[in-house]
Amino acid sequence: MEFEKLGIPTVGIVSSGFTASFESRHRAMGLDVVPRIVVPSALTEIPPERVREEVLGRAEDLFKALTEQPRVTARPKEARQELLSYNGRDLVAMLQNLNDDFLDRGWGDGFPIVPPTPEAVEKMLRGLSRGRNEVVTVMEPGRGIATVEKIAVNCVMAGCRPEHLPVVIAAIEAMSEPEFDLTMVAQSTGPQTPLLVINGPIRQELGINCGRCALGPGAPSRVNTVIGRAVRLVMMNIGHAYPGVMDMDTIGSPQKYSMCMGENEEANPWGPLHVERGFRPDESTVTVFPCGSHIDVPDLVSCTPEAVLTTFAYTANAPLTPAWTWLCPETLDKEPLMVLCPDHARIIAEAGWTKNDIRRFMYHNCQVPVGVLRNVTRPGAVAPGSKWLLNRPDDVMMPVVRDPQDYHIVVVGADSGKSAYVWDWGAPVTRTIRA
Repeated sequence: MEFEKLGIPTVGIVSSGFTASFESRHRAMGLDVVPRIVVPSALTEIPPERVREEVLGRAEDLFKALTEQPRVTARPKEARQELLSYNGRDLVAMLQNLNDDFLDRGWGDGFPIVPPTPEAVEKMLRGLSRGRNEVVTVMEPGRGIATVEKIAVNCVMAGCRPEHLPVVIAAIEAMSEPEFDLTMVAQSTGPQTPLLVINGPIRQELGINCGRCALGPGAPSRVNTVIGRAVRLVMMNIGHAYPGVMDMDTIGSPQKYSMCMGENEEANPWGPLHVERGFRPDESTVTVFPCGSHIDVPDLVSCTPEAVLTTFAYTANAPLTPAWTWLCPETLDKEPLMVLCPDHARIIAEAGWTKNDIRRFMYHNCQVPVGVLRNVTRPGAVAPGSKWLLNRPDDVMMPVVRDPQDYHIVVVGADSGKSAYVWDWGAPVTRTIRA
């Protein structure tokens, strides 16, 4: 697509299940027409000989697409303002009609939404120091213009209150930084999603749940839920990450509806995440992790740091994590998140261990054989700087991250020996929350 913008003819080779994604992506980049040929299979999932067969069998079509099909650069289109109205025999029926229509248009996440009336949006913006038309970011993957007002509309739909809006704006700012790689998170065929960790005084001010069931459901996590849900709706309605259009998740995951939690700083025996990342203790921040999968780490028996962390290491040894870390480092760094419950944090800290001790233990004990890495990675996808790994013996062990500091550690939850491990999909970003 970038070549087309430079005037160099290109042709997309698109599997039949990804045509809508292809069209949406090139429109987002300002191209009205990009020639393509459609092949029946996803080329990442079939043997090389079938790739050659399917592509070379379309050689004539490829030539025609390069030389004969028209190329038109899209002109900017004026935004069309439309005030929608809904009727019903009563309020319940009216709300049902509204929700049905929003879902038909692709604007909803499947749960009932709060009507974003002009009055509700005005209330959401009340007290905010930023102007309603201020542009927060140009949001990937659809390159939508994320103004304060548009974010506020989605916050209303999610059930947020006005005091929640600054948190959502800060999260959107964080997700828009290049190291977060929002395009990959939003468009992946996997269940990647933003995971928000909130630190600082705002946790008490807003009633963020940092303890039991911090990721929901229920009344204690009501604020967490609506903030995380608002982020997802912004991704859809401003970033255009609509399922089957740009969000190409193969199976999906309930974690994509909402993932927001506060750090239990009071139960943290070391220091909170945001201070470790260079912020003051009295600052309120949101750190957004590109979460791949969230895995339970249960250990109600171990009483030593080594034993607790060995349980973590077993979870971290899943092969996909080291495969991407070592064989594709030029395209994707991995920085896992260890979510320690207070009981596990206490056991480790009372033995005199620091966070860096945890990191070193994990680095040396989370390893997998090179043979496993090769088994889950296509040779053609290996970054040039990692080609040397392809010739190593199968039993050579490799750590699942490239540096001990790649492990991030937070304390969340309540009593009981249940922690969590988050396979990430890039690098976390922290932003200050400001009104």
